[in-house]
Amino acid sequence: MSLGIFRTIGLVIFMYLLWRDLRDDYGDQKIINYAWLAMLGFLFGGRIAYGLIHWGVWNDNWLNWLAIWSKPGTNYLGSYIGLVLVSWLMSSKNQWKFLSLMDDIVKPTLIFTCLLMIDEWVRTNFFIKSFIYLILLVFDVFLVNWLKKKYRSFIWYKSGRKGFVLLFNNFLFFLAIFIVLILIKDNWISMILALIISLISGIGLYILKKEKI
Repeated sequence: MSLGIFRTIGLVIFMYLLWRDLRDDYGDQKIINYAWLAMLGFLFGGRIAYGLIHWGVWNDNWLNWLAIWSKPGTNYLGSYIGLVLVSWLMSSKNQWKFLSLMDDIVKPTLIFTCLLMIDEWVRTNFFIKSFIYLILLVFDVFLVNWLKKKYRSFIWYKSGRKGFVLLFNNFLFFLAIFIVLILIKDNWISMILALIISLISGIGLYILKKEKI
C-alpha cells in the first residue's frame, strides 16, 4: 500500500514550519522562496543519490528519475546534502548566517523526514530498517527540543553561538545512522556519507565552542 498522503502532508508541514519559524528573522517573501527551494533540494538530492547508488534502477526511462510519487526511491543522506547545498546558496545570496539558518531548520526537517519515513515504513510492508530510522528520528525531535532550551547553559560550550543544535545533533544522529547501516549491512556509500557528516559536524562543533560571542 502506498501512502503518498504522508509525503504530501510532510511537504505542507515542512513549508509551513519554515515560514512560521523563520519569517520574522529572515523576511516573509525570502523565506517562502527558500522553503520551495529547500524542499526541491531535499527531494531531488535524495532522488539523485538513490539513483546513483542503485545505478540502473530507473535507466529504462530517464523520466523515472523525476517520478517521485509513482517510482519511490530516496536516499535520505543525499536529501540532507541537497538541503545543505540549497541552504548555503540561499545564505550566500541573502547574506544570512549559514549556521544560524541551519540551526533554525533542524526541527522542521526532522518532522518532515519522520512523515516521509512513516510512508516508507508502510510502503515497504513494515520493513524493520524503516522502523529503526523512524524511531531514531522521533527520538531526535525530542532531543532537538531539549537542546534548543538548554544548550546555552552548558558550561563547556563557552561561545553560546547558534549552530550548536545543528552540529551536536548531526554528530550524534549521523553517527547512530552509521552504526545502524553497519549492523544491517547496507551499502558502503551510505555508510561513508553518514560517517563524513558526523565527523565534519563534530569538528565544526569543536571549533564553534572555542569561539567567544
